[in-house]
Parts: sequence; C-alpha cells; structure tokens
Amino acid sequence: MTASRPAPPDRPAPRDVRLPSHEAAIPGSALRAIAERHGTPTYVYDARAIDAGARRWIEATGDPSRVCFAAKANSNLSVLARLESLGVGVEVATPGELARARRAGFPAERIVLGGVPKSAEAVRHGAREGVGLLVLQSGHEVEAAIAVARETPGGVLKVGVRVRPGIRAGAHPSLETGRADAKFGFAPDEVPAVWGALSGAPGLRPTTLAVHLGSGLQDLAPYGEALALLLRLAAGLASKGAAVEEIDIGGGLGVDYAGGADPEPADLVGRVASAVGPRGPRIRFEPGRSIVARAGILLTRVLYRRERDGSPALVCDAGYTDFARYALYGGQHRILPVSGAESGEPTVEVLGPTCESGDALGTGRRLHAVGPGDLLQVRDTGAYGFVMASNYNSRPRPAEVLVDGDEVRIVRERERIEDLWRGEEVP
Repeated sequence: MTASRPAPPDRPAPRDVRLPSHEAAIPGSALRAIAERHGTPTYVYDARAIDAGARRWIEATGDPSRVCFAAKANSNLSVLARLESLGVGVEVATPGELARARRAGFPAERIVLGGVPKSAEAVRHGAREGVGLLVLQSGHEVEAAIAVARETPGGVLKVGVRVRPGIRAGAHPSLETGRADAKFGFAPDEVPAVWGALSGAPGLRPTTLAVHLGSGLQDLAPYGEALALLLRLAAGLASKGAAVEEIDIGGGLGVDYAGGADPEPADLVGRVASAVGPRGPRIRFEPGRSIVARAGILLTRVLYRRERDGSPALVCDAGYTDFARYALYGGQHRILPVSGAESGEPTVEVLGPTCESGDALGTGRRLHAVGPGDLLQVRDTGAYGFVMASNYNSRPRPAEVLVDGDEVRIVRERERIEDLWRGEEVP
C-alpha cells in the first residue's frame, strides 16, 4: 500500500457562522487521528450535529413526542440512544429495527411500527411488543391486526391507516412512495371501509391517518397537497362518527447535498399547523435524513490515481459497498480533501475498489492536488450510509465512530474477515 504523504494544513474545521449547526464540524487533525487508529473506510458522526438536527424539529413542533426519528436512516445503537435521550420517538419498519430501538432504550410507547408492507408475523410481533402505534398498509395487515387483538383480550392496540395519495413529490423514482402505483398503503377510496373494519374489531383503536410521500424532498408543496387529502378523509370519517385523532405526515424532508441551505423543519411545521388549525388532529412527523445526514462523514483513503484519455480518477478504499447512494440514485455528495484544498477543474472521478464499473462515490470533482495515500471525506453521509452497506466482493463493512467534542468513541467495530462467514458451515 502506498504510504501517506505529509499532510498539508487543515481545512478550516471549527464550527463557525457559515456552517449549519446540524453539519459535522470535525477538525482535519481529528479525522487523520481516527484514520490512523481505526483505519478506513470509516463512518464518523458528530454527536453535537445529531443533537442540533433533532432540536431543529423539537423546537419547530414544540413537543418531542411529535417527532419520530426514522430508524431506517441510521440505526446505529449509539445514534438511536442519543436521540432517545432527547425525548423523541422512533419510527421503525421491521422487527429488526424495532429490536434495535428497544435495545437503544426507546420505550415501546414511543415507537411507531410503520414501514413497508409487513408480514402477519411482523404485525403480531409489533402488537406483542406493545408499540405506541401500528400503521397498517394492506389488507393482510388489517386481518393480522384483527386476529392478534382477538388472541389477546383485555388490551387496546392503537392502529393507523397509511394512505397512498397518488402524489408525485419530485423525489428520485426509487424514492417516491406516495404515487398512485406505489406498493405502500391504501387508496383514498379504500380508507373508509378499512377504518370501519378496524373500529369494529375488539381490542383495536384506529387513531391515525398516515402518509409518506418519498425521501429527499426539497419542495414543501406536496406535503400541503397530501395534508389536504388526509383532512378531507378525516372530515368524512368524522361525519360518520369516527374521529381521527392524529395525522402522521411522514418524513422525507431533504438535504442540499451540494452544501446549500436545507429546507427548514419550521417552515413545514408552520405550513401544516396553518392548514390543520388549533382544533384539528394532532400532527406527527417522521424525519430521518434531515436529522442525521449532515452529521456524518465517510472517511476514505486514496489507493491510486488513474489517468486515461485525459480523464483523471482517484480510486479509493471506499466504494458502493460502503456508500451506495451514487450507484443507486446518482447522489452527488461533496467530496473534500481532509487536508489541503480543492483545486483545478471539476473533472476528477472518485471511484471505489470493487469489481463493478459503476462503483463510484462521485464525479466531476476538483481534486487534482490529491494523490495516493491522501484522505478524503465524503460529506453528509449520516443518513442511508452504513445502513445500506453490503458485503459484496466479501468486503467487511466499515467501522463507525462517534465524536462528541473531544471524546472519540468507536460505536461499531469494523467487521473482520472471519465475520463474513459467521453462520455458515463448510460441508
């Protein structure tokens, strides 16, 4: 392996007025020390930025119980525990995420089990755990909820109905979850019958209409459109004597990965509050990306520099098995030198080490002064980073480190080679 070159002076690192409070502010010297001690690739999270990301929502809503962090964005136990300590809830999509939330200290009543269409066993598991809300998205989930309530007399399980509003919200096609042909939720004209079936089932209490439009949204207008639909559904149910206590508007608020200003939670909360009014249903939000994305950095080392037909590229030890957003969605994150500065024209590709031509972290970068052994930081990787990592090419998944001021703590050890075949046997 090529040895590291002497490090140029640090990039400006202390948090200043130009850096959002919810963006990682970790000095280059600390990142170099982490790389020396823990190796690369490594995810590094700024704990204070996580706090700031959550407080943006808490201050906007005025009530941490109205904020449920989407665990799918980052399910590291230390990250979840940090958020739990701030009093927010958590939205989980699977029994695995539910188990992580409980392990991190979330009480069952602060957990929403929503997520993808669930198996009957997943519905039963959530009910047995006593989650605060179980959101149902399909007919077989409704049947499972009715059955489990019948099997456990004496208790009352709060349930919600996820609505598929038929709205294109401007997200990447793979991340649009509210369009008419999405696999998630009930069509609006199906909701009254579903609500009636749940209301008539002993042991179930339908309380909530829920929606999720997609992920990474920059425009607030689709939220208003979805809310208007849910309010009309709620009014129709109320006219038949069935009160809707709560509307869950979901998450999806985006991040400007180019480094510009992010959509503000307060703007969304204010728009929703104006539409609902003081006597309307309680509103719940499920942010993920907007809380933790900017708090994360993926630290990677350059293995070698390649020049072909005038096209420069840096091949790094991190690739799409560690961070898949470029390969999956074309997501262009800022990629900066840990030491020194960007220079030259935006023509440098940043490539990964696996056996795939599409393995890249980004393209069109001003990294002409960067060479073998240098460290790069892929910014804003606190959401949908490690959680989407894989073992393709039998590559161990990276370490995760939490930085809280001067304290640096490893919160997930790097996988070892022998971890790759855990649970397997040689015949």
